[in-house]
Amino acid sequence: MSHEEKRQGIADAALARAELYDTLSQLKVRLNYAQRVDDALDEAKLRIAQEKRTNPLRFAAGVAGAATLVGLTVWGIAASVSQRFR
Repeated sequence: MSHEEKRQGIADAALARAELYDTLSQLKVRLNYAQRVDDALDEAKLRIAQEKRTNPLRFAAGVAGAATLVGLTVWGIAASVSQRFR
């Protein structure tokens, strides 16, 4: 094996190692669901805060709509449970 072949082999191994580390890094990011959920929640909080600042009326309407939906859902569940116990 010549000196040039040895040098090329070392360079090829270094390139393969770098590609492997890059792939492992990408997999780590994609498979870390807890971090992805945390990032999504942080992004949602920022979007909500921005919406609240830029369009407070629409934000208030959204909050009222969400509260109404939750209230109706709880009321429906409570009514269903109370009928079963009669």
